[in-house]
Amino acid sequence: MTQSTLQKKKLAIGGGILSAFGLIACEIFRIRKKLNALVDTSVMDYDQKRPDYIYVNYSIYRESIRLMQEEQGSKTFVNIISHPIEKWWKAMKHSVAWRLLNMAQTSDRHDRVKAVRQLVLVDHLKTWDYQHLAQICDARTAVSLARSNCDLRWFLPPRHMGIVRNPKLLLKDIHRLFENVQSNKCAATLLQKTFGKYEFQEVEPSQEVLHYVKGFPKMGTELELLKQCIDVLSHLSEYKDVAERIIAEGGLMHLMEIYKIFRDDFEMKLKICKVIANLSVCSQKFKDFFITGWITILAQWTRHEDMRICVTSAKTLRNLDTDDSTYCLYKSKIYPLYPLWRRKKRPEVDVVFVHGILGGVFVTWRQKEGTGSEGMRQGGVIKMTKAPNKSFKTELLESLEGIDRTHGELPEEWEVVYEDCPEEASPDAKGPFSISGDEWNAPDGKSYSNCWAMDWLQESFPDIRVIGLNYDSTLSEWYSKSHGCGCHITRGTVESRSREFLEQLVEAKVGQDGRPVVWVGHSMGGLIVKSIITQALSHQNEKIKDIGANTRGIMFLGTPHRGTPVAKLKQHTQMLLSPTLEVREMEENAKSLLALHSDFIDKVLKSNPNVEIVSIAEGLPTILTSFKLSYHVVTEESARIELGDFYRLNDDHLGICKPSSRHSFLYQRLLGVIQRIHEDLNATKKL
Repeated sequence: MTQSTLQKKKLAIGGGILSAFGLIACEIFRIRKKLNALVDTSVMDYDQKRPDYIYVNYSIYRESIRLMQEEQGSKTFVNIISHPIEKWWKAMKHSVAWRLLNMAQTSDRHDRVKAVRQLVLVDHLKTWDYQHLAQICDARTAVSLARSNCDLRWFLPPRHMGIVRNPKLLLKDIHRLFENVQSNKCAATLLQKTFGKYEFQEVEPSQEVLHYVKGFPKMGTELELLKQCIDVLSHLSEYKDVAERIIAEGGLMHLMEIYKIFRDDFEMKLKICKVIANLSVCSQKFKDFFITGWITILAQWTRHEDMRICVTSAKTLRNLDTDDSTYCLYKSKIYPLYPLWRRKKRPEVDVVFVHGILGGVFVTWRQKEGTGSEGMRQGGVIKMTKAPNKSFKTELLESLEGIDRTHGELPEEWEVVYEDCPEEASPDAKGPFSISGDEWNAPDGKSYSNCWAMDWLQESFPDIRVIGLNYDSTLSEWYSKSHGCGCHITRGTVESRSREFLEQLVEAKVGQDGRPVVWVGHSMGGLIVKSIITQALSHQNEKIKDIGANTRGIMFLGTPHRGTPVAKLKQHTQMLLSPTLEVREMEENAKSLLALHSDFIDKVLKSNPNVEIVSIAEGLPTILTSFKLSYHVVTEESARIELGDFYRLNDDHLGICKPSSRHSFLYQRLLGVIQRIHEDLNATKKL
C-alpha cells in the first residue's frame, strides 16, 4: 500500500469520526429542545427574586488585595500610617459583632439583654455582613432585636415570596384546620357558615404553586372565601386553647400564604396582623413565628405608617419577647400604647383607657379634628402624625394692640383661658383653668395626634405605661347573628365584659408590685371601669384585688352612671333593630346600673378612700344621625357622681374625650392627676 493511499485512508477515518460526533451532538441538541418544550423549567426558578449571598473568608482574598495595593500609585505618608489602622479596625468591628451575637445566643438572660442592646448600636456593617449575621441568628435573638427597633437588615426575607400556594389548595388546608378545632362551639358554627356552600375542586400538579399576580382575577370566589376565613380566625384565635391548636395545625404557614396573596390589600393586612397578635399569647411557640418568617414581617410592620398595624405588631413582638425584664402577656383586648419598644426601667404608673359603645382604642382617643387634621385618614389609613395648625385668627390679631401680627405671639403678661374651660365646676375644684401668654406660645407638639393617649402622655411622663382596652360592640342583635357566631350577644353586659377584662389585666400585670393605676373611661367605658374596680376589690385572688386597691385616679368622661335617655328613643325603631344587651342595659334608672353605682361608692369609700375622681359632663347636645336630631346623650344629673370633682365642658358627648391640644383643660386635668401620683411616689422613695 502506497503512502498516498494510507493518508487518504486516515483522512477518511478521521472524517467519519468527526461526522459521527457531529451527528451525535445534533441529536442531543434536538432531544434537549424537545424536552424543554415538554417540561416547564420556569417553576424551578421560583426563588430567583431572592438575593443569593456567597460568603467567602476574607483570608482568601488577602493575597489579591496585597497585590492590588502594590499596583496603586505613590503612597503618601498618611496612607502608610492609616492603612494598618484601617485594616485593624475593619477586622475588629466584624469580630465584635459576631462576638456580641454569640453572647446574645449563649449567655444567661441578663447578658443576653446587654448583648442585644449593643448589637442594636452596630451601624457600620455592610449589608452582606448583616445578612450573614441574620443567617446564624436564632429565634429568641431575632425577637429581641425586633423589639429593640434595630436595623431591618438584621432579618432575612420570608422564603419564596415570589410564589404563592394555589388559593384552592389553601382553602382545603384551612377547612381541615377548622375541622380540627370544632370542639370549640364558635368554630363549629363558623365552619358551617363559611364553607357550607363551597365545593372544593381538584388542582393539577402544575398549578399547585403559582407566581404572584396582583388580584388573581380568575379566583374571585376563592379570594372572598379566604377573607371570610381571616374573620373567622380573628375570632377563634381569641381563645388560647384554640390558638395553640391553630399553630399546631400549621396555621402560621397558612397565614403567611394568605398574606402573600393579599400583600397589597391594606384591610386584609390589618386583619392578618390582628390574628397573628392573638396567636402570640402562645409565647412558647416563638420559634414557629421565626421559622415561618413572621418575625421579619412584624419588624417591618412596627415601622408602618398606620398606627393600628404599628401598635398591634409591637404588641405581638412583646408577647414573644420572654427575655424582657418587664415581660407580661397582652391578650386580644389589651393594647400597650406606650412603650412600644424595650425599656430598661419598669413603669411607675399604669394609665388605662376604656372607650364607649361603638368606639375603639384607635378611634375614641383622637385629637379634636379641625383645620389641622383634614385628610388625616386618607385611604383608610390612620396615620401616626400630621402637621398641626396653631395660630391666631386675623380678626383676633386686629383686635389686639401692640401684638406682633406677623408671628401671632402673645406677650408674657397675657393670660389664655383653656379652650374647653368648664362652664361650671364644683366649689372645691382645683385649677388652674388658664395659662400665661408665653406658655401658650410654646409649641405643643410637632404633629397632629390620632391617639393623644399614646403620643402626649409619654412626653410628660416617660416612665409610665399607657394601655388601651378594646372591645367590639353593636346596637343590634341582628347584626351580631349575621356577622359571626353570635356569642358576644350574651357577653355584652358590663359585668361580663369587666370580668373578661380583669382576667386579661392580671396577665398584663396591671397594678402589680404596688404600681398605681389611673383609669380614663368614656361613656360606657366608665361603667366598665366601675365594674372592674368593684369586682377587683371584692375578689379573693390577691393579684386581681391589687388592681382595685392600687387605683389612685379615675376620670369619667360622659359616663351614664344612671343611664341615658337615648336608650328609650323611638321604641318602634328599637323593636325593629332588636337592641343588644349593652343598649338595653343603659336605659335611664336601670336597676343594674343603680346597683353597680351604689356598690362602687360603698366599696371605694371603704377600701380606697384616697382615690382621686374627676367627672366630666357634656354641655352641648350631640347630633344623632340615626334619629336625625340633637340630644344630650348623657344628662348632667346622670354624669354627676357623689365623689371627687365635677365639671361640665362646652362640648358634645363625642367631643369631651378629644382634646384639641395639650392646652386643653381635659388633658391638663389628667396630667394633674398623674403628677400628684408621681409626687407621692417620690415622697415615698425619700422616706
